[in-house]
Parts: sequence; structure tokens; C-alpha cells
Amino acid sequence: MDLIILLILIVIVIMVYRDVKFLVYLLGTLELLFRLIHHIGDKFKIIDINTFINRYIPSSLFSIFEKYTTGLVYDIISWSLIIAFCAFLYYLVKYLITKK
Repeated sequence: MDLIILLILIVIVIMVYRDVKFLVYLLGTLELLFRLIHHIGDKFKIIDINTFINRYIPSSLFSIFEKYTTGLVYDIISWSLIIAFCAFLYYLVKYLITKK
């Protein structure tokens, strides 16, 4: 289910913005969001919240693709994500430099 939601988000961003930069921003933001939610869930010792987070929210984009693919397909997708995260970092640094 999480893979379907992720793919729908990617298609919507591509259809609406028609720019790869926004797709990179979406992937980077989702990765940060997933990791932040899990970190907050681990810091709060409320069992119900942590159980909900661990059950329904993926820990990262890599875990979503790891759940549904294996082997060479997973390697290609994971390296594509790494390239997208490098582009995300590039766009953020470029934004910070041009704002100065």
C-alpha cells in the first residue's frame, strides 16, 4: 500500500509540475519526514504511538522499495534514490548560496 501511495505522489508531482527538480524535492522531503517521524516515535516512550508509527509509517524510502523488490531491481532503485538525494542536496546548497 505504501508503494502505491508513493507512486501516486510521484505521478502527481510529475503531472502538475513537469519538472524533475520538484520530484527530487518530493523524494528528499519524504525521506526526511519518514526518518524524523521514526526518530520522534523512538524518543517518546509512549507504546501506542511508537507501535502505530512502526506499523504504518515506513522508516525510509529505501525500506519501501526493499519490501517490494530484490536483487538488481532494488540496487538500481537504491542508486537512483542516492542520486536523487545528491541532487536534493545540490538544490538546497544552491538555494542557500543564491539567497545570500
